[in-house]
Amino acid sequence: MKIYPFPKVFRIVKSLDFNRVYKEGKIIRSNEFVLFYSIGEEEKPARLGITVTRQFGKAARRNRIKRLIREAFRHLHPSLKSGVDVVVNVHRLADNLSQKGVLDRFSSLLRKAGVTCAALD
Repeated sequence: MKIYPFPKVFRIVKSLDFNRVYKEGKIIRSNEFVLFYSIGEEEKPARLGITVTRQFGKAARRNRIKRLIREAFRHLHPSLKSGVDVVVNVHRLADNLSQKGVLDRFSSLLRKAGVTCAALD
């Protein structure tokens, strides 16, 4: 059993949910990512959605960055407030990031957004 699972209830997959976060949520930007977030019902777990356009590169590159973001979310999920929906749009500069780099950038964006309930160290 995984210590930090990523079950389907932690994922945003429906277009309606993505659009709700885009319209009702707030935005935090960095050079590599644009983070959209909205705080919803507290009894639901924090969820993640990822968008990577074809301009980012071929499928292997897009899938790699999505895996790295999901992995960062898995590790940060226990410290996130319940009911938070997070959508990450990826920019081209993220292509050169390592796993540690993605984790660092993603955690700093979440801290700026104020959606953490515990210190991210």
